[in-house]
Amino acid sequence: MNSLVTLAGVTHALPFHLYDDVKQAPTRCELVVHPEQGWAVATELAEGGAAGLAQCPLTLAAKICQEYNIDPQALTLFTRYAYTGNYENVYAVRFVSGERDLFDGIRFLGPRRDMLSPEEVDTLVQQLSSGQAPALAWRALPYAA
Repeated sequence: MNSLVTLAGVTHALPFHLYDDVKQAPTRCELVVHPEQGWAVATELAEGGAAGLAQCPLTLAAKICQEYNIDPQALTLFTRYAYTGNYENVYAVRFVSGERDLFDGIRFLGPRRDMLSPEEVDTLVQQLSSGQAPALAWRALPYAA
């Protein structure tokens, strides 16, 4: 997935610390965002911290939407955990956009992480590399009252 950094229209954020809402523990991650297509890949760096991206996806998603002007219902967020060698786990993080106001009107609740198989990761990288947006099934869902 490192090849996504070189795609046209992609913004590569330098590593930064993200703080979990509950534990206030830092997670160090690297972020690749395609604002026009509304997708982002957050890679947790090895020296990240105890909380991990799994603990703070709502905060991360809200900050991505705010910083890159992405409609919350159009966001597609993937979290990647890269290990030694070529081993990695990639998750599609799906949200319901709803009532909880996180940052200036950005509202998410109920994150669900779905692990992608290696084949799905390969398909996703090919799709994004060819200029296509990720499948709609991985986007945030509208809130139904």
